[in-house]
Amino acid sequence: MNKIKLGDILAIQHGFAFKSQNYVDDSNYALVTLANISSTNNFQYNKANMTFYGADFPKEYILKENDLIMPLTEQSVGLFGNTAFVPFTNNITFVLNQRVGKVIPKEEKTTKYYLHYLLSCEYVKKQLEYRASGTRQRNISPKDIYDVEVFIPEYNIQKKIGSLLYNIEQKININNKISDELEDMAKTIYNYWFLQFEFPNEEGKPYKSSGGKMVWNEELKREIPEGWEVIALKNNIQIIKGISYTSKNINAYEGIPMINLASINIKREYNPNQLKYFRGSYNINKEVSAFDMLIACTDLTRNAEIIGSPILVPNDNKKYIYSMDLAKIEVINSKIIPLYLYMTLRTDFFHKYIKGFASGTNVLHLDTRGIEYYKIYIPDKKLQRKFADILHNIHCKQSNIMKENQELTSLRDFLLPLLMNGQVGFKENKAEG
Repeated sequence: MNKIKLGDILAIQHGFAFKSQNYVDDSNYALVTLANISSTNNFQYNKANMTFYGADFPKEYILKENDLIMPLTEQSVGLFGNTAFVPFTNNITFVLNQRVGKVIPKEEKTTKYYLHYLLSCEYVKKQLEYRASGTRQRNISPKDIYDVEVFIPEYNIQKKIGSLLYNIEQKININNKISDELEDMAKTIYNYWFLQFEFPNEEGKPYKSSGGKMVWNEELKREIPEGWEVIALKNNIQIIKGISYTSKNINAYEGIPMINLASINIKREYNPNQLKYFRGSYNINKEVSAFDMLIACTDLTRNAEIIGSPILVPNDNKKYIYSMDLAKIEVINSKIIPLYLYMTLRTDFFHKYIKGFASGTNVLHLDTRGIEYYKIYIPDKKLQRKFADILHNIHCKQSNIMKENQELTSLRDFLLPLLMNGQVGFKENKAEG
């Protein structure tokens, strides 16, 4: 292992100061910001929250697929040292915004894949934290990064380490993509059946376009299929808030797993990487298991994107509890199939509606009466069950993917320090004589 400074093996390109007056609703160019670099050392984005740019800018700030980026401002504690690879996205080109740096490996000195993991090592992150400056938001300069001391093996070993760890990460990313596609499939079927009313009729043909009878509903101010009932959720569901706790009750590894606010990611989906463990007493009605529905009642970001978002508990044969920032929704009307209600509450219609019941100065809190006031239409129970069976299968597949990703993440996190400090090496292939 050789002791060097990061400046010997990499360079940092600063982002461009894009002007806010040129931000537009849609464009081919989207700004990469600090929010795109996750605490799990990966790229995250939600198209609904992206900032698009609609004016000329220097083309050297255009990013390519698999470019490596890192934060130069600490938006959240512990972000320094995290990096992310720019993904391929149809019809969108990412551009390098200010306070984000592009990491450029020096040729024949290292690889971007090795750097991705080297920079995330604890001893590197601590040096970056030490060199950061600022009060409200701390910053770090390329010069500070160049001065960090690291121990690295020879170039060919770096390539092997980077390749091995990156292959694991790629498998995780592929799994995430499959899970996203399954989610999109569920939304597409729901939209087609219950928003466009093209569910299969008795002959298996699309209901509305095949002449299915529609009737005007005065409460919803729209036409719905004949025979469908409209109700408010009040007295048809039960809302149970989660447990209160202090830091003394929380453990990283031991206790009963607790789903908390951090368990809901930017795409309003369950994120197992942020799971905590609870030690203490609690009421049994705070337990949840496979297919139970939880909804976020708090939003620390104050942008109301997470608040009011329902998630399903994974299908993994485990019992969980949930924090006071969430609530469980139980269906108590036999006319409503829970999985149908879950997807109804996943629509943009509901999300736009429920955000109006969020208020607060520093932290947003949801008035759960807003859920009770919401009106839904109830299709034929046979149709609800048919959709629920499809969603059940999708959720089971997503749960299996989630389990595999947790195992892969554990493997990567176990190997990372061992490979980086030379405790684990690679066997040399010797040609047989």
